[in-house]
Amino acid sequence: MSSTTLKCPICAHSLQNDQKNLSCVNRHSFDQAKQGYFNLLMSNKKRSKSPGDNIEMVLARQTFLNTGIYQPISEALNETCSQWITEHASTLEDPIRILDLGCGEGYYTERLYNALHPQSIELIGLDISKDAVRYAAKRNKQVTWLVASGAEIPVMPRSQDLIVCLFTRLMPEGIAPALSRQGTLITVTTGKQHLIEMREILYPSIKDQVLDPQVPLASHFKLDQQQAFQAKHTLTSSQQIQDLLAMTPHQWRAPAVGREKLLSLDSLTITIDVNISCFSLKEDQISPESL
Repeated sequence: MSSTTLKCPICAHSLQNDQKNLSCVNRHSFDQAKQGYFNLLMSNKKRSKSPGDNIEMVLARQTFLNTGIYQPISEALNETCSQWITEHASTLEDPIRILDLGCGEGYYTERLYNALHPQSIELIGLDISKDAVRYAAKRNKQVTWLVASGAEIPVMPRSQDLIVCLFTRLMPEGIAPALSRQGTLITVTTGKQHLIEMREILYPSIKDQVLDPQVPLASHFKLDQQQAFQAKHTLTSSQQIQDLLAMTPHQWRAPAVGREKLLSLDSLTITIDVNISCFSLKEDQISPESL
């Protein structure tokens, strides 16, 4: 595992990777945890003692994702990334630098690495949840795993060719400076019908939960292309239903009566409905003055 693009979260100088330690010219030093990740989230940048997903959510997500039910989403994302690399191969330097922002417990990150390997890539998986990154780091030792904030991404300016965001908060002020001038931001967001069957059980009335990524990104990015992906899958056990609920915000948003009704089921057919969008930087974000 190595990365030549990491930035010190204290002084913003480049971090050098010396085996299991990162350090900068100002002697700020960060040791690799025994699980294989680096913690670059400073205490004064935390809004809580343990920000991000807690251990229960992490384990539920890992168990659910390992079933392969969401594998079609992973494959659609990997194909989009692979196509982008092929189309831009002549302008990309070696290695191709990719950041998975909000990587969670690493399911999509690992599959992305495997899909693009053996191309020369440098892949970073970043999440604000230490619990999530601890488990992610066990998946693939060739990925650089970081505990850090998406609001202040600890990579050097304009260093990332691709930044991927799946089902995570979009923070353009943090993303834009990290993306190379010719780079692309790829988002995966939920469509109108995503998990509609589950939501109909949980809530007395359904609200549209479509997140148009153009809205939060409009100040810094322009949409280049977007594609919708839909699929159906039947959950065949109460445990799968429980894990799906536990890995979503519905776990604490939904009323108790709805959760009880859902968790009483032994099977449930769900709709997977996501949008994969590709964004590039607006012209006013590309100039050196924008950093």
